[in-house]
Amino acid sequence: MARPPAWRHTLDEARRQALVAIDFYNRPGDRRSFGDFIVHIHLAWQNLLHADRMRRNAEIFYRESGGRRLFKRNPDGSKKTWDLAQCVRHEFKDASPIRANVEFFIGLRNHVEHRFQDSVLVATAAEAHACIINFEAELVRRFGNRETLGSELKFPVFVQSLSPSRYEEQRDLRRGLPSAVTSYITEFQAGLGDEVRSDERFAYRLLLLPMKGPKTEADLALNFVRQDELTAEELQALLGQQGSVIVAEKYREAIHGEEMLPKEAAAAVEQRIPFEFRMHDFTVIRKAWQIGPAKSGDKAQLPKSDGFCLYSPAFKQFVYRPKLVERMAEALKTAESYQQLLGRAPTPKPSSSA
Repeated sequence: MARPPAWRHTLDEARRQALVAIDFYNRPGDRRSFGDFIVHIHLAWQNLLHADRMRRNAEIFYRESGGRRLFKRNPDGSKKTWDLAQCVRHEFKDASPIRANVEFFIGLRNHVEHRFQDSVLVATAAEAHACIINFEAELVRRFGNRETLGSELKFPVFVQSLSPSRYEEQRDLRRGLPSAVTSYITEFQAGLGDEVRSDERFAYRLLLLPMKGPKTEADLALNFVRQDELTAEELQALLGQQGSVIVAEKYREAIHGEEMLPKEAAAAVEQRIPFEFRMHDFTVIRKAWQIGPAKSGDKAQLPKSDGFCLYSPAFKQFVYRPKLVERMAEALKTAESYQQLLGRAPTPKPSSSA
């Protein structure tokens, strides 16, 4: 039996560290440790990104300065691997909410004291939730559905009521935050744009209400309802009569009207270049650039899609932004670049005067 690749061990460690982090977060009472959650989710992300870069034969080791090809070494002589901050700088764009979320916890790691950790947990629960969801999404996107943590995790059981007295307890915990932590959180969030701050990949907020109505045909004891799809009257009726819902605040990038279906995008590219360009050519290039879905019908996007495409629930497929059309047109403006990208000589378009 062939030995598994080196990245496989790193990926297994990433999954293990994520599960340990979640375990520390969900433990009750004195057994819970938000500080340990931060440490282990940090290691989980670092191992995940290392594993994927190893699989792609991308760099994960620091090199000596001055253009030398020598690696930096740890005290024990081993090669020094990139830290998490270096990884996210190479794997996510500057304005990525996922990157902002990970960097938030990188900085928060040095501000958590054990005696204040419950206060920090309350103040950053939405960011912690997003961090786990982002990790799961990246794990599946990079390595496939078989690696999901979903089969090993369940919705936690807890006894905290949602009474006004409990709300006041949460406020008291927030007021107990050390000034250094409060300043860090405030300054970090102030440095983000509104779009990143309100994105669910930076902070994932839930409204949880108890189920009072009769059991439905659903197998789970939870009903998920999109708050933005309900009128005020429907929401009031649902809360008052049917009881339990989990309402997730979803902040998604919206389609603004300039996006194009694949065929339209291919035609727009052809209009800007002197050569024939078909839908198949568009698909070949976007996949080579890791943009859009890996195959038709997929909802998951390839790793370099941000800013170039959006998934449209209405069309049940990805739509593409003018930015991608312009990028393709620029890359295909000469016969040499056309052949390099598509592997064949271009066919000039018929003259408009013919």
